[in-house]
Amino acid sequence: MKSMLYPKLAWQNLKNNRTTYFPYLLTCSVSVAMYYIMQSITLNGGLAQVPGAAIALTIFFLGTGIVGIFCVALIFWTNSFLIKRRKKELGLYCVLGMERGHIAAMLLWETLYTAVICLVLGLGAGMLLSKLLFLGLLYVMDISTPIAFGIEPAAMLITAVLFGVIFLCTLAYNLYHVRLAKPVELLRGGSMGEKEPRASWLLAVVGVLSLGWGYYTAVTVSQPLNALLLFFAAVLCVILGTFCLFTAGSIAFLKWLRRRKNFYYQPGHFISVSGMIYRMKQNAAGLAAICILFTMVLVTVSTTVCLYTGQSDMLRTLYPTDIRGSVTLEGGRNLEDVYRAVESAVQQSGSRVEQQYAWRTCSSGNAVSMDADGVFREDNASLNTVQLLGAEDYNRAFGTGQTLAEDEALLWCTDKSTLPQTITFAGHTLAVRPLEGLPEEVEQFYSTYGAYIMVVSSYEQAAGMMQEFTGKEAGAPKVNLFLNVSGSPAQQQRACQSLVTNTPEGMPFNVNSRAAADESWYGLYGSFLFLGLYLGLMFMMATVLIIYYKQISEGYDDHDRFVILQNVGMSRQEVRSTINKQILLVFFLPLLMAAVHMLFAFNIVANILTVFSMTNRALFAICCVCIFAVFSLVYLLVYKLTSRSYYRLVRAS
Repeated sequence: MKSMLYPKLAWQNLKNNRTTYFPYLLTCSVSVAMYYIMQSITLNGGLAQVPGAAIALTIFFLGTGIVGIFCVALIFWTNSFLIKRRKKELGLYCVLGMERGHIAAMLLWETLYTAVICLVLGLGAGMLLSKLLFLGLLYVMDISTPIAFGIEPAAMLITAVLFGVIFLCTLAYNLYHVRLAKPVELLRGGSMGEKEPRASWLLAVVGVLSLGWGYYTAVTVSQPLNALLLFFAAVLCVILGTFCLFTAGSIAFLKWLRRRKNFYYQPGHFISVSGMIYRMKQNAAGLAAICILFTMVLVTVSTTVCLYTGQSDMLRTLYPTDIRGSVTLEGGRNLEDVYRAVESAVQQSGSRVEQQYAWRTCSSGNAVSMDADGVFREDNASLNTVQLLGAEDYNRAFGTGQTLAEDEALLWCTDKSTLPQTITFAGHTLAVRPLEGLPEEVEQFYSTYGAYIMVVSSYEQAAGMMQEFTGKEAGAPKVNLFLNVSGSPAQQQRACQSLVTNTPEGMPFNVNSRAAADESWYGLYGSFLFLGLYLGLMFMMATVLIIYYKQISEGYDDHDRFVILQNVGMSRQEVRSTINKQILLVFFLPLLMAAVHMLFAFNIVANILTVFSMTNRALFAICCVCIFAVFSLVYLLVYKLTSRSYYRLVRAS
């Protein structure tokens, strides 16, 4: 009989604490389901056979790790809330004569029940939903080939082991806290209020400075590579600044309001401000977490949606013509050989050349910038390149008749307003004229990365200048190739393949077609979109959970305050109005702050998207606004639902 006491008592505890336990069980079950789904997709063998699968599987592998880490943090946070709410109950057991060993046995059974319920429900839901989500993944990846998908035993095993370890760790955490606490402390733990926090002006200043530096970095960064390097530093500063301002800055602001006598000593303001000060230390961490999570939702979902919907723009940027690439001239081959070889190879594929641009070029690599005086220097933070070519090649490729002396050059750059009268390149000073008349597709390609195209008198002069600039021996001449061919996308792919296999010796072609890239990109950016929405859903779930538990916790804490306020003469309507002010502040301050974070992050995220060839900032702005609107509506719905639970607890007699 005694052996059955603790299982029965544990089960009864789960039923009696269903208000707080149900969201915990739901969260754990959903976490199990989401982790299993990610594992089952990652371990699916058929997915490895589709175009772009290698990168997609890498993305899913990293996504599985992110989901796992997030599940650990989320379950531990909810568990810490539960054990805090149950301290009074556990203290009562101690007072009634239960030893810590008995409480440990009861908690062990509670954890076992929780683990079994969550694993059964989570794995069951995961197996039911995984097929549907897998079909959604195939849709966004534009995969029409049927791919077998079934239950993955390995994914089930990995998921069960991971969450089994998590539940064991939560049990150890709970036992540790029960063991260290005295019975009287446990008995009082659920009703102990927060001491009035001190206003740390130092922490508030640190928050302002940290947030200011993060904002300044995000707004002022202009180079995509710099954006990549500084992004995580800016994110850490914004996170630190958010937590500091919510914990210290909010308290300092509320105490400043309290010192304003005309404002503070009014019935509504007095109760609201004093109540917020009383427990702002507890609220602040939750508010900051909600703000950070909501910002993560906005950034993650907006960027992935933008990348997916803007694929056509990115393809046109990277592939302004049907086929793009380069040719290396070996064994004395020349530019005319390239023209003839291209015509012959394309004809063998069954297509014909409609437009061809080819020229010998000397490239500096991604490490050049030009200052205001027209001096070119190496700059590792830049994505810019310098393309040097001779006038003869330029005239042959684009049908012009330019003639240049050795001290003259034609220069094209993205920002034509910065074009100087003279330039200095590798110690050579050249008089500059604007380079005009580039075909739109070629200009579009090079404008993406802010390249410089410089035409000098001859290819030999270009090669010599580039050798002096880089300090590297000039190799075999390299030809840039832009090509439009007739036929369907499949025919264009065959023409591209023919260029690789049917060209004479001494001219190795390195080319890619827009049609082939289109197939692989759907796999890449479709997986990005799927993972972005997946993580966005998880972040939103965590936000909802934090909001719910915060409302429940404050509902228990405010019940007695609600009764006292009515006993001292405030009407129910006045009390409700006071509570509404606090709830509105608590709920909508993180939403407002998240919008500010996203506004300042727009520039740095847009620059990072440039690395992926996404240069359409208007599209990114539209995605940000739409995602913010959608998730704000979800946020308002959560506010309405959780507020009802709060009011029920506060008004309970």
